[in-house]
Amino acid sequence: MKWHRILALMLKYWYITIARADRLFDVFYWPMIDLVVWGFASKFITELSEVNLLSVLLGAVILWTFLWRASQDMSVYVLEDFWSRNLYHLFSSPIKVSEHIIAIILFGLGRSLVTFVFLAILAFALYAFNIFSIPLFFLIIAIFLLSLLGWILGLVITGLIFRFGQRIQVLAWSVVWILQPFSCVFYPLSALPPWAAAIARVTPSTYVFENLRNILAQRPLDYGGLGYALIVEVIFLLLASWYLKKSFDAAKKSGLLATGN
Repeated sequence: MKWHRILALMLKYWYITIARADRLFDVFYWPMIDLVVWGFASKFITELSEVNLLSVLLGAVILWTFLWRASQDMSVYVLEDFWSRNLYHLFSSPIKVSEHIIAIILFGLGRSLVTFVFLAILAFALYAFNIFSIPLFFLIIAIFLLSLLGWILGLVITGLIFRFGQRIQVLAWSVVWILQPFSCVFYPLSALPPWAAAIARVTPSTYVFENLRNILAQRPLDYGGLGYALIVEVIFLLLASWYLKKSFDAAKKSGLLATGN
């Protein structure tokens, strides 16, 4: 693994991002829309009740960005190489799959942090909500666990793209939103019907957002839940990495890297 190749790939994605309006929209516009819509809605609900839903919902919106961005960035940047017929040339060079993935992860994490800072400033300006009122150690844990889960989803989707080509590209945008209802982002686990709660209990992201509500309600953290999330994600990461490697090898044999179909 060579870091100069990883940095070169990150520079490539930087130029792609600043040259594409839709890539910049991903960083600022759509996260801002989510924050504004949920912010004013929760502010209205808070005025009707004694519960401070504003902090709960805004904190969830800001943290959700890491899972959403991590998942989508990895698969979409790979798809862009397919669309431009660049993937074959990319892997004809000394660049390894691991270097390609690490470059996307690091660049995507940078984009997520930019979005996080932007939303933190906007939330404070519009609603006087300070995301840093949440303990820093929990923010770090939450960002890590959500980003890691997003990377796992991205690895799986990328593996599917290498296996089946561009015809399953819709998964790059849809999978993370299928996961959202079972992550208890905007409501507690207790609000779900039994069948949905059973799925939510095995979903690692659930324990991040449940603990976010615990902190804002001044309840103790569920360290067991966070530990479970970490262990499950590490296992899933190993499986997803193995699947990506197998799919990439299959794509080389089938010629899909050159055709994209």
